[in-house]
Amino acid sequence: MNTFRFRFLLFVILFFFLSHNIYTQSSTEEKETAPQKNEGIHVIGNKKEDLKKIPGSAYILDNKYLQEASPTDPMEALRRAPGASVRFQDAAGLTPNIGFRGVSNEESRKTLILEDGILTSLSPYGQPESYYSPSIERMERIEVIKGSGSILFGPNTIGGIVNFVTKRPPVESTFYTKNVGGENGYLSTYNSYGKSFGSSAFEVSLLRKQGNGFRNYQNFDVTEGNVKWIQDWNENHSTTIKLGYHMQNAQSTYLGLSQGLFWKDPRINPAKYDEKQLNRSQTVISHNWKLTDEHSIIIRGYVSQAERNWARQDFLSGKSDEGGYLNPPTDTLRTYSPGIIGNRPGDSIYMQETYTSRDQSFLVGGLETKLESKFSTFGIKHETDLGIRFHGENNLTQTNVKKTDDPLGYLTKASLQEESLTNNLLQPSLPNFNLNRQERKIEAFASYFQDRIQLSENWKLIPGIRYEEVRQKAITTRRQATQEDYRLGAVLPNDVSVNRRSSSESRTHIILPGIGITYDITKKFIWFSGAHKGFSPPTFGTSFSPQGNDYRLKPETSTNYESGIRGDLTSYLYTELVGYKMYFRDQIINVNEVGGENGIRPANTGYSTHTGGEAVVVWDPAKMQKSEWRVPIELIYSRIEAKSRSFNPFPVSQTSDGRELIEILPAYTVNNYQFISSDTTGNYLPYVPKETITTAISVSSPQGYYGRLEYQYIGKQYSDLLNTKDESEDGNKGIIPKVELWNTSLGYRSPDKWSVFINAKNIQDKQYVSGRLPTGIQPGPFRQVNVGFTLEL
Repeated sequence: MNTFRFRFLLFVILFFFLSHNIYTQSSTEEKETAPQKNEGIHVIGNKKEDLKKIPGSAYILDNKYLQEASPTDPMEALRRAPGASVRFQDAAGLTPNIGFRGVSNEESRKTLILEDGILTSLSPYGQPESYYSPSIERMERIEVIKGSGSILFGPNTIGGIVNFVTKRPPVESTFYTKNVGGENGYLSTYNSYGKSFGSSAFEVSLLRKQGNGFRNYQNFDVTEGNVKWIQDWNENHSTTIKLGYHMQNAQSTYLGLSQGLFWKDPRINPAKYDEKQLNRSQTVISHNWKLTDEHSIIIRGYVSQAERNWARQDFLSGKSDEGGYLNPPTDTLRTYSPGIIGNRPGDSIYMQETYTSRDQSFLVGGLETKLESKFSTFGIKHETDLGIRFHGENNLTQTNVKKTDDPLGYLTKASLQEESLTNNLLQPSLPNFNLNRQERKIEAFASYFQDRIQLSENWKLIPGIRYEEVRQKAITTRRQATQEDYRLGAVLPNDVSVNRRSSSESRTHIILPGIGITYDITKKFIWFSGAHKGFSPPTFGTSFSPQGNDYRLKPETSTNYESGIRGDLTSYLYTELVGYKMYFRDQIINVNEVGGENGIRPANTGYSTHTGGEAVVVWDPAKMQKSEWRVPIELIYSRIEAKSRSFNPFPVSQTSDGRELIEILPAYTVNNYQFISSDTTGNYLPYVPKETITTAISVSSPQGYYGRLEYQYIGKQYSDLLNTKDESEDGNKGIIPKVELWNTSLGYRSPDKWSVFINAKNIQDKQYVSGRLPTGIQPGPFRQVNVGFTLEL
C-alpha cells in the first residue's frame, strides 16, 4: 500500500510542477467560438476516418440506427454487433449479459463497459458484474472494439470493449423530448434542454421509464437525471463536467422456470417478491489541455457512489439430490407445479417463507491522465498515447436473512427486528439475522503506451504495452459459523453466524503487450492485423473464501490474434472481414458470487481456444444509382468455434469451516439412460452460438419517411461444459435451441423537427429459451410493439 501511495503522491507533484511551467506559456485570450469538440479520452472517435487508427476489429452502432430501431436497452442494440452473444435475464436489460468471441456473457463481467471512456461498473475491479449499465436513450452512438486497440483500456479486456458515447450539448437553445409507449405496460419519456453561449455549452436531461415486463411480476421503473457542461477557457484549455443520478426499482430475479412450467406458460414467474433497488450517482471532470499543436494532455477525475440491495426469496427444486421426488419443506409458502398430478421430479418449485437480502454499497474513484503527442524521428512520423490511472474502491457487502410470519400466506418482506424483541432471538424457526459482512478495498494502478508509427505513406506499425497492478483487501467482520466455532464454544448451539474480524490481502500485477499493423489499400480501405494479450483480474467473489482467506489465484489471460480488411470499397459498399484466434488461459472455474457464498473453491484450471470469423457488409443500391433515396442492405455474420482444451478430474471444494477437500469425478455420468463422458476436453463452451446472422434492409425517402426490416438468427447453444443435449426437468441443463426473430420499424421525420414512429420486436411473438442461468429457463423477450414521437423546439 505504501508503494501505491508514493506513486500517487509523485504523480500529483509532477503534475502540478508541469502545469506551472507550461501554463505560463499558454495563451490566455478568450475564444468567442463554440466549445471544443474534444471532451476527453475517446475509444474510437467521432469521425469515420478515426476507424483507420484502430489496429483491429471495430464496429459502430451509429445514431441513425439508434433513431430508427429505437432499442429500449443496450442488449437489444449490441446483439447485432459481430461476434456478440447476449442472454436476456430481466424485462428491461437492467442486468445485461454481453460477451464477445466466445467469452462468457454472464453479467458482462468479462466485457469492459464504458461511458465516454469512463468505467461504469459499480466495482470495475472487485465485482465487475453489470448491475448497472448506461441508459441507451442518452446515447449518440455505441462503439465496440475487440482487437489490439484495447491495449489502451482496462482492466477487463478479454471479452471486448463497449463504449457508450453520450450526446453533445446543442449549439442553439433546444428542448428535445422523446416519448414511447407500448405493450406490457411500457412507458418511456426522455426530455433534455441545452444550449451554447459564448465559450460554454450545457445540457440537462431527465429519463423516466417503466413497464410490467413480459413475464408475471417483472415490474420495473427507472428514473435518471444527468447534466453535462462544457467550458472553453481559452484556445488551449477546456473542461467538461458530467453529473448523473440513476435510480431503479425492479422485480428482478435469478430464478427461471422448470421444463414443465415453461411448457405450461413461459410467462410464469414464481419469484413474486424478489426486488432489486439501485441508487447510483456519478461525477466526472475532464480537462483538455493543448500544450502545443503537437502535444496535448487530457486529465480526468471520476467518482461514483452506489447502493444495490437485492432481496431474493429462498426456494427449492422438487428434485432430491438422488434424482427422486422432494417433498415440500415445512416452510413452503407456495408451490408452483405444471399440474396437479403427473409432475416429474424437478418440475415443481417450492417458494419458501424466508428471503435473503444481498445488500451492497460501493464507492469508486479514480484519476487518469493521458498525453497525446505527434513528432518525427529520422523522418518517421509518430502519434503516441501515454497514460496512467490511479483507481480506488471501497465496497461493503452483507447478507441478511429474513422471514415473515403472515397467517394469510402473503410475503410482506417486513423485517422481524421489532418482533425479535418479544421472541427468542435464538429460535431457529424465526431467522432474522445478518449472515455475513465484509468490507472490500481495492487500490489499482495502470499505465499504458501506444505508438502509431508511419513507416511509409501506406504502412503503419502500432506497438503498445499496458501495465496493471491491483491490490485487494477483504476485511470480514461477520461470517457463517463453522464446526470449529461450535467445538470451541465460540457460538451458541442455535447461532448460524458469528462476529469474527479477519483480513486478507492479495496482489496482482501483469504486463500486457500488443502490436498491430495497418496498410492503406486505398484512402478509405485498409488491411489490419494484430496480436495482443488480454487480462481479467480475479474478483472478490473468486479471490477470497467466505472466511476471507486469499485463494492466491492468477489473473485470467488471453493471447489474441486477428487479421482483416475494413472500409469503403466504393461510395455505396462498405465491408469488414475479420478472422481471429484466441487462446484463453488460467480461466477461473466456478466464478460467481453464489458459488463463493456456497464455499466452492475456484481454481485456475480452465483453458480454451476460440477460432472464428466475422463479416459486415453494407450495400446501398440507391447510392449506386445516385438517387436521393437511401436503401442500405446490411449483412452481419459471425461464426465461432470456442472449445475447452482442459479438464480437471480432481476439483477442490471447501467445507464451511475452511477445510479443502479433493473430489474425484467419475469417468462417466448417466443422463436419460445415456453415458456421458466427464472429460470435457474438446467440448464446446456454453452459451456460445456457433453462428449468428443479422440481415436488414432500410429505406429512407427524401421526404422523411423511413422503414426498416431486420432478421436475426442465433444458432443453438449448450448450457454446460458437458454439452448435455437432453433437457433436465428443472431446466438447468440442455440445449438452447436456435431462434429466428424478425423486427421492424416505420417512421416519419418532419423537416419541422418532429417525428413519429412504430417499432415491433419479435414480430412473431416467438416464445423461446434465452438461457438457463442463473437457475432454470430464462425466456427471451416476447413481442413488444411500441409507438412514439419526438419533438425538438
